Amino acid sequence: MSWASFECFLILLFELFSQLYLMKYFSLPIYLYLVLGETRISRDTDHSEIPKNVYMVFEYLEFDLTGILESPDIRLTQDHVKSWSQQLLNGVHYMHTNKVIHRDLKASNILVNKRGELKIADWGLARSWNSEMKRLTNRVITLWYRPTELLLGCVEYTPKIDMWSVGCIIAELFRRSGFLKGANEASQLNLIFQIAGHPTEEDWPEIHKMCPLWRNYEPQPGEQPLPRRVREELKNRLKHPSWMTEHAKDLIDNLLAHNPAKRWSAMDALTAEYFFENPIVKDASKLNMRFGVDSMHELDVRVKHEKMMAARRERAQAVSNRPAAAAPGNVRRPPSGPPPR
Repeated sequence: MSWASFECFLILLFELFSQLYLMKYFSLPIYLYLVLGETRISRDTDHSEIPKNVYMVFEYLEFDLTGILESPDIRLTQDHVKSWSQQLLNGVHYMHTNKVIHRDLKASNILVNKRGELKIADWGLARSWNSEMKRLTNRVITLWYRPTELLLGCVEYTPKIDMWSVGCIIAELFRRSGFLKGANEASQLNLIFQIAGHPTEEDWPEIHKMCPLWRNYEPQPGEQPLPRRVREELKNRLKHPSWMTEHAKDLIDNLLAHNPAKRWSAMDALTAEYFFENPIVKDASKLNMRFGVDSMHELDVRVKHEKMMAARRERAQAVSNRPAAAAPGNVRRPPSGPPPR
């Protein structure tokens, strides 16, 4: 590898698979626009000597949260849960302050490196946002992390849709499994209502105006609305119940509010009592990142699961292919008495 330094950018030459590549690092954002313009013009120029492929080089992070939470080789402490929750909220706060909504926050899109630093990835559905935007698509956010208003057909939403996803992720950090795991949109809504209760007009006066599908799900006259029981459900299926303090429940409960106007913002969450009770939040550099594996991502978990299932199928097939044992009545026994002469 060789490099050359100029006033505003760095050029690196590196070899990969016997091919020499050029990589530029720019210290000023303005130069990125120049490179994008150069790339666009090159691609639009129809010449056989101009390659059509464009490659992007990104930082490699050894883990994502799905890989971490589903790996039995990774032991977590309260410090990990609290630090990563705070880092996630800091990232989302910065994003929303700059008028960007992510629209696909989930555990597998949250990356972590060996220094304990958490970073938000996969910005394919992200977009800029302002309060005057009308009719945004509600076909966003992976099902388990999708808020009530989107499932009920809302198209005029706010960055608070991301905060519901954050609440699901933080609950997942405590439980090491998804909190709201529906199979389809209808079952997801029913699961949300069973745990977070039915929305009410007292709590969410604009629900009929915002959510056209609410009329299909609202309790009928005389029908008892389901009560809210988020805090009770958060106590279930915990490997370490003592970690789920009352302040932790308060944080997640407020992030999973039905009414977006009452749902906590990232700044609200960052000032929650949970982050000021013992144990005090540790800096990423102080986290113990010595795990039983060097890296683990959602894809790794999926591959391991598929291999395990394939091995089980092979064992089951081997058992079914064994010759059946003879019935007790059909077993030939040697004749009794002396052998014939």
